[in-house]
Amino acid sequence: MWQRIIRLVTAGLNMYSFYANPLKYILSLLAILLVPYLAYIFWGSILLFVLIGLGIYMLYRLVANAKKGSTYS
Repeated sequence: MWQRIIRLVTAGLNMYSFYANPLKYILSLLAILLVPYLAYIFWGSILLFVLIGLGIYMLYRLVANAKKGSTYS
């Protein structure tokens, strides 16, 4: 019973905030929905840059060792 009352009050407050300022309501809703995805994109980008750096370092070591062991200068 109390859950229904709380849901009705919450729905009423949401309707009031939407009609009071619909742009702010929609932007806040989008922000709440997009923040987790932005966090995944941020940490995924950092991981990608770390992996790119490791790949470049490994290629550098491979080329340096091949150049060191070769007979051509």
